[in-house]
Amino acid sequence: MQNQPPRTTTVDRFTIGRCDDCGSLLAPEASTCSSCRGTEISRTPSEGTGSIVAWTVLEVSPSRTYTDVIPYTMAIVALDEGPWTYAWIDGAPMEGAERPRVRYSRMMSGEPYPLFVQQTC
Repeated sequence: MQNQPPRTTTVDRFTIGRCDDCGSLLAPEASTCSSCRGTEISRTPSEGTGSIVAWTVLEVSPSRTYTDVIPYTMAIVALDEGPWTYAWIDGAPMEGAERPRVRYSRMMSGEPYPLFVQQTC
């Protein structure tokens, strides 16, 4: 039997956390509410749009799944709903661009961060 690469699946819908106790919207990876310290966190759909707050361009592969995205940009995205999240960005933001707009593209199973793409308008 040959060694085959692991199967990957993509997640088309982007979700964020919502505190079951106080209703605050939270980053996708949140396990505790930053408002009330509650630990009952549900998933809720997000529009998946926002602005880049900070970014850096890296020249090494972040994982075996994303070897085709070198160099890649790691960013903090302020989602339109309020929470911030870490994300990979397809391409580097234009120098001097003030808070470039991005939208969710996909999430690969087993990967820690979603991939966002820059909006052109």
